[in-house]
Amino acid sequence: MPRLTHPFLALSAPLLNGLGIGAGLLLCTGVIAPLWGLPAAIAASSGYGAVGVADTVTTPASKPAAMLPAVVGAVLVAGLVALTHGHAVAEATTVLLVTFSALLWTAWGKRGMPQSFVMILSLIFQMAAFREVPMDRSAALAHLAWVGVGAVGMGLWAQLTAVVLAARYRTLALADSLQNLSELIRTQARWTRDRAEPDASATSQQDLLSLIRQQAALADVFQSARDLLYDRATEARDPHRRRKIDGLIHVVNLRDVVLACQLDIDQLPTSPSTRTALLRLAHFLTWHADRVAAMAHSVRFNAPMPAMAPAPRVLAPEDSRALQSLARRAAHLHDHCNALSAALQGQTPGPHPEAALLASLVSPATWSVAVLRRQLHLRAPTLRYALRATLAMACAVWLSHHLPWHSHPHWLLLTVAVVMRGSLEQTLARRDARVVGTLAGCALASALLWLPLGMPARFVLLALSMALAHAYVVRDYRITTTAAAVMALLQAKMFATGVHPVWLDAAERLADTLIGAALAWGFSYVLPSWERGQLPALIQRLQQALNRYAHHVLHWQEGAALAPERTHARREVYDAIWLLAQALQRTVREPAYAGSRTPHLEALLIRSHRLISQLAVVRIVLMHRQPDLHGPTATQAIAHTDRALHAWLAVAPDVAPPAPPRPAPGALDPQDDAVLVSHALPEPQGDPTPWLLRRLAQIEAEAAAWADAARGVARAG
Repeated sequence: MPRLTHPFLALSAPLLNGLGIGAGLLLCTGVIAPLWGLPAAIAASSGYGAVGVADTVTTPASKPAAMLPAVVGAVLVAGLVALTHGHAVAEATTVLLVTFSALLWTAWGKRGMPQSFVMILSLIFQMAAFREVPMDRSAALAHLAWVGVGAVGMGLWAQLTAVVLAARYRTLALADSLQNLSELIRTQARWTRDRAEPDASATSQQDLLSLIRQQAALADVFQSARDLLYDRATEARDPHRRRKIDGLIHVVNLRDVVLACQLDIDQLPTSPSTRTALLRLAHFLTWHADRVAAMAHSVRFNAPMPAMAPAPRVLAPEDSRALQSLARRAAHLHDHCNALSAALQGQTPGPHPEAALLASLVSPATWSVAVLRRQLHLRAPTLRYALRATLAMACAVWLSHHLPWHSHPHWLLLTVAVVMRGSLEQTLARRDARVVGTLAGCALASALLWLPLGMPARFVLLALSMALAHAYVVRDYRITTTAAAVMALLQAKMFATGVHPVWLDAAERLADTLIGAALAWGFSYVLPSWERGQLPALIQRLQQALNRYAHHVLHWQEGAALAPERTHARREVYDAIWLLAQALQRTVREPAYAGSRTPHLEALLIRSHRLISQLAVVRIVLMHRQPDLHGPTATQAIAHTDRALHAWLAVAPDVAPPAPPRPAPGALDPQDDAVLVSHALPEPQGDPTPWLLRRLAQIEAEAAAWADAARGVARAG
């Protein structure tokens, strides 16, 4: 590999995206400033910078749906600021109207957030421009025209860079999925090693919850990869892309096998042989984590797959059927890793699902009005968030006119807008990161502006700051805030017509940040949307997803006709568990009077995890051992479990379900579950039917426990 390309290949997708935005800003200002003057370049850069927030890592096909609303919104906001500048009441009304309208974009979730911030940033940039530079009517119109040029230029540049970087984004999406899976396997290896220690039971639940949260977070990583790899996918026209798609499918399937490898470990008897087996399993998992990490490195840098030493063996004592079952699941993990490696190298044909199925797994790119309509009532989180943020901004507007300093009142408004989030937990995290990052950014900007920098150098610093702020907004908000502080102080010097000490601007920026962060924190308790109000709908969604997924797993042997429904059901389960894990994280930071249900949510999350782990094992049995099953017995037991799960998972969480139907003669009775689990493990070799029956009994027991945990959450409210 050429040395010159290695730094480029090492860049993450968000950083690559951010650097592309920064390069576009340099190009925009570098063309406009020599031909039409510095004021035109500064105005264009403000429009470019605001719209640049909407340029995220997406496919070229979905880019217009993201950039067009951003361009229109930024220009409209700039026009409103120009019309109302100099009229205090009208200007304050504009601030509140823009804030409320912008935050309604959050109804569309993660992809709506950039649109929200485009409007907020356009408001701040234009307030700064019209305050720092006095403009008559013709100058204001010229300024708005250049803002529009910058906004449109950013939209076109985003489309161009999306086309140029599309293949690289797909590669990085697969590499990130592999890397995250590797980290999950490594965490599971540590968890397994900890289970071998004598005092493991003391921290068992918290350790398991940490592992579950990491597993749940994979849902978001995998969905981002699907959006990039599956969009507009066609059958094998591009063999490299086809190989990446096959690789991602194997990665997603491998997650289920990893889940199966941790099943029953907490229930193993304490003995020297168990400890030895768990330590061997941990070593085995670490080896596979290294192998998947090597695959991620190979994909990221387009390098050959490295040769690895033979996999360590997982030995289980001959008299321990439970440990032998664990060893067999480890063998399945090894087989799936081999299949993944072969798919990435194009050595074996992949699953090759239809393009229509792949397209159905891509997140929607349209802006459905129905999504917003569902949030337009006083109990809806989005509307309450927009209302309390608007009230906080109203307080900030009033305060900005009564503070001892008046140079940059928009800084106070910006801090309130970016610190206040939809939940208290997110607001507190933003508050802390904003303060730390602003302090660092003010110190850095003061040092940079102390140097005798010309205007070209300042534009370079501005572009670099914008790139870093954009790249780290999700990964580390402290870096984003540091870069934003540097960018704000640079812009203040570029807009200002008189001499103003740098240290005074830095002190004002820090003071506005402290006051704005306090305002956002305080107003988080006004019209709050505590998690207790959102939990019933979330639990119902998880319940329905588990019911559908369990049904599809139990009917796996019915052929490929149900493949699309199975795929969607599995994705919905993991998405719902990811949302539940986020809800648990948020509720921990809520005040006691909000009705925290943390212990009950933890129990529900653990039960959900165990249920899908059991379903993963059944799926493996039906995929790999179906011809060896005793047909009539297996069919009858599966039908009974299907009916029992429907009884447990098809009623509201706050309603006690009816007793599950009694099994037909010869089918498995759930009352025998304790006997099957503890004393009557089948032989590890030969007919897999007894193992299937045992797993089905455990699934029924876990479904009943899940329903009980869901009722516990409902009762706690």
